[in-house]
Amino acid sequence: MRFLLLFLLSGISFVSFSQYQFIPWQETPIIHPDSGEKAFPWAGGLNGVQYGKIDLNNDGVKDLAGFDRSTARIICFLKNGNEYEYAPQYEKFFPSEIQNFFILKDYNNDGRTDLFTAGNLGITAFRNVGSGNLPEWERVLNFISYESLSGNDVNLQVNFNDYPYIGDIDNDGDVDILNYSFSGIQSRILFYENKSIDNGGNPDLTPFQLVDNYWGTVEDCDCGVFAFDGEDCQNVFGRIISNARHAGGKSLAIFDFNEDSKLELVSSHEECRELYYFNNAANANQAPDFNSFTAAFPNQTNAANFNFYPNTMIMDISDDEQEELIISPNVEANFGSPIDFSESNWLYKKSGTEYELVSREFLQNDMVDWGAQTSPSFYDDDQDGDLDLFLSYTDLGADEELFSAIAYYENIGDPQSPSFELITDDYLNLSEEGLANMFIQWVDVDLDGKKDLVLQGTLQNSNQLRIIFQGDTDLDLNSSIIVEDVFIGFGYSVHFADVVGDNHPDLLVGKSSGGLILYENTGAGRAPQFQLENNTFLEIGDDFFRSSLRVHVSDINNDTEQDLIASDLSGNIRVFSELSSNEGTFDSITIYNNLEQSFDDAYFGKRNNIVFAPLFSDDYPALILGTVSGGIRIFRNSEELPVQSGEELVFQVYPNPNKSRQLYFKTNQDISVSISTLNGQQVLNGLSYVAFSSKAIDVSILEGGVYIVTATFDNGNKVSRKVVLY
Repeated sequence: MRFLLLFLLSGISFVSFSQYQFIPWQETPIIHPDSGEKAFPWAGGLNGVQYGKIDLNNDGVKDLAGFDRSTARIICFLKNGNEYEYAPQYEKFFPSEIQNFFILKDYNNDGRTDLFTAGNLGITAFRNVGSGNLPEWERVLNFISYESLSGNDVNLQVNFNDYPYIGDIDNDGDVDILNYSFSGIQSRILFYENKSIDNGGNPDLTPFQLVDNYWGTVEDCDCGVFAFDGEDCQNVFGRIISNARHAGGKSLAIFDFNEDSKLELVSSHEECRELYYFNNAANANQAPDFNSFTAAFPNQTNAANFNFYPNTMIMDISDDEQEELIISPNVEANFGSPIDFSESNWLYKKSGTEYELVSREFLQNDMVDWGAQTSPSFYDDDQDGDLDLFLSYTDLGADEELFSAIAYYENIGDPQSPSFELITDDYLNLSEEGLANMFIQWVDVDLDGKKDLVLQGTLQNSNQLRIIFQGDTDLDLNSSIIVEDVFIGFGYSVHFADVVGDNHPDLLVGKSSGGLILYENTGAGRAPQFQLENNTFLEIGDDFFRSSLRVHVSDINNDTEQDLIASDLSGNIRVFSELSSNEGTFDSITIYNNLEQSFDDAYFGKRNNIVFAPLFSDDYPALILGTVSGGIRIFRNSEELPVQSGEELVFQVYPNPNKSRQLYFKTNQDISVSISTLNGQQVLNGLSYVAFSSKAIDVSILEGGVYIVTATFDNGNKVSRKVVLY
């Protein structure tokens, strides 16, 4: 592995261990005709997300952070007025150990939001010790312990899929914990009371004491079946139950739904499709007593139902002193009963005495989100000189069966300033082919100078690899083949590239177990034949921690040598440079963070599909990720988007031509912007713009025509660009 230890770039120090440096990019517009231009299109999509409020930038306003279990990735949004803005620069400042559940709660009342997550021994706690404009965390407990009813000190254990409740149940100023019994012998709620205040101390996380092993007098027996007030599940079913009582993950939400000073319960189970709401029959200031439930929650008209394990989070995201409900499936992937991940973040707002559904796509509607497992590929379909975007995806159909299709976006910008507009969500009507879990690649298989379309997907419980060849003017669906001489198991991935050096596209197969297989293409034209060449190519063998392997071949550093880039379950991306001579050594990709003004290793999330494409420069391709959470992300090569290199002043205006009247600027320094007509009349002046910002400048007051946009840098230098508004 190469080590680039330290370099100085225009007075800024960068510590890096990689020659492959990329910059997160949000400024390329994506337009959907039904909803307009996306606010943060390249955020990567959302599946099952656990949300919490936290002041990320120390401005006194609570922002929003989420943990998507499907990608194991933290996603951050800054609150700006009534809107949320995607803020990926804060994601790296969260602990890397977050898994299973993510709960933000200020446990010591110091005004900073702390963090709880699952650990190997129970619940792990991190204290927020940040004092500046960034969160900073200190692990304070590897696990929380409690005094049992028998007086023993015991780890507070949670199941793999549990989402416990952490909050002040008894109103004494410290946080308590509620969770279903870990053993599963009886699925009852246990109340772990925090005794730090009772013992005369400050609010803390020690000691806890189990004070009630039947909180609320309710027991979970099965989906939609509960026992109340001492009744046993055996009596409810009318038979003897010898196994555990509805074992498995469960979620809890506790809040005063009726605003009557009593706590109500909302619960769900990992095997059940609905939420269960329990009304509190006790009097105020008494221990809760739940004696009935309903699955018509939060309301009868639009009850939350995801087919699989809905989870409720309660918080005031509108800052109107009214708590909203966010409900999202608490799952990692589409196992068992499939879920519509394209609409999996439901937002309910309080209206009178009820909660009304206001969106099934909270935050999702502002980004590209097609459900799950997006696979990007680029091809100049309309032959206008720029690359169009093709994005395969998997979603849930009206018949509640998973299907795959390809969304086609036309590039309405230019080769250096792309802008994408959705043309169809079902290119070539491929959804009718019956494939699911589809991945795609545009590649010239038959060497006729035209790119063919490769489809990989599951069909009737088997994996299929299909090649659709180009006809005289377009793809010819009647001219396609199925590759049958290569085994492609479930969870495998494929990529065509000339690896052996004979100009024919060979086949790389990434295994679900992490290994990489090379098959040489010994055929010709539209009759490729594949022969096993190397079962552990580049010495990439099976590796549990790097399973779900996906690869892409491209020259990413303009040295005329092909590189192989690999993504896997670890969330990291490896670069095997100079593929023809590489014997297994690899480097990493580092990402620029504008808060620290440095490049550093990055966590990209699990199971990304990777592609490199010359979207901004023919020499240095951008990195584009299709995510398991149904979205897409983009990172520009730092070689074509330099970070303040000497006297070079970077200033670009896009999209250009422009019809949205929203101008974005690419700049490597803070600037002041003015806009003038061609005859020199200044129409806008004194607009401040921050380096690497993703904000747009609204110029809707200007009439259509040609304008000169001028950037003034701190050193007084000016750079002007011409822009056309229409």
